[in-house]
Amino acid sequence: MAASLIPTDRFSIASLRMLSLRDAVLRVWEEQLCQVLPRTGKLSHPVLIDTMPVLYECMCAVLTPAYFERDGIDVSSIGAEHGVERATLTDYDAEAILAEFQIFRSVLFDMLEAHEIALTSPERRALHLSIDLAVRESVRSFVVAANSMRERFAGALAHDLRQPVSNIAMGAQLILRLNPPPAIAEWAGRIVKNGERMATMLEELLDALSMQAGDRLRLTLTEFDMLTLVESVAQRARDYQGAEVRIQGVAVRGWWSHAALERALENLLNNAQKYGDPGTPIDIHLNVDNARAVIAVRNQGKPIPPGEFEAIFQQFVRSQGAGESSTGSWGLGLPYVRMVAQSHGGSAMVFSDAESGTVFVIDVPVDARPYQEPAV
Repeated sequence: MAASLIPTDRFSIASLRMLSLRDAVLRVWEEQLCQVLPRTGKLSHPVLIDTMPVLYECMCAVLTPAYFERDGIDVSSIGAEHGVERATLTDYDAEAILAEFQIFRSVLFDMLEAHEIALTSPERRALHLSIDLAVRESVRSFVVAANSMRERFAGALAHDLRQPVSNIAMGAQLILRLNPPPAIAEWAGRIVKNGERMATMLEELLDALSMQAGDRLRLTLTEFDMLTLVESVAQRARDYQGAEVRIQGVAVRGWWSHAALERALENLLNNAQKYGDPGTPIDIHLNVDNARAVIAVRNQGKPIPPGEFEAIFQQFVRSQGAGESSTGSWGLGLPYVRMVAQSHGGSAMVFSDAESGTVFVIDVPVDARPYQEPAV
């Protein structure tokens, strides 16, 4: 067996016996892991074994009262490092981490039993608690590291793509200014339209990443009538998407970001048309209550499961019933709606059931100026 990574001079007999099985346990664990998770077969042994030898030896110390009473044998840092390395060096997901620890637990106790290393109930419980702590910290650190990598990549990509997308749209606009033949003009117009759409998606992605980093959207606030904005967005949905949109509400004048709320409402209408039952109307209701403007957008269709109400407001997440997007969406429409609402000092919510349909609500103060820092 390789030299121990931690001092063993005070190890109890049980700890030493468990330590003597380290290489055998880790070898069997690695073999079973490769059978259960084929993706591990592409990893080199040093990457696959990772921090498991250190974790194993710390768990051996759990069986020595002197070590356990002095240090408590905290394996959280080992588990956290394991999760980070799985995120950066492998194509693991969180389920793979759970699977490898389940296999490790099973192999460990099978080997202890096979070699007649009897454990007391407190000793077994201590080993289980150590594994549980390592699992929790591994998964937590894996998710944090994976999200951070994804956000950095998405942010860099969005920044790099903005200029090429702008150049494409500008080139098509120049073609249109030359009064080309109708067929060429039609295709140039399509390029302009899709270039503008891509630019909007990139801005939406950058906004979402900014909020994910804890930054509130910086908004330019002006005074306007919310009902006028609602009617304008609804009319565009009728003209360009063929949507049947019905509006009920009152004029509500206040201080908001016209551009941000316009995009948020467009996202809600697009969402309602995409996932609503064909041929059914979209209803928008606007009222004012306790100095807050409340906008509700309702569609009829397959309800969103209650367990997904919060998840659909998270970046890169769609409802399970949404299926694959056919619109080139990042899955950031609803997160953007919530970001806009929160940046106005308000909130965004969803209610959904088979009888009443799905209702998205934006609830913002009539005067959002106190919730936006003045421009420097």
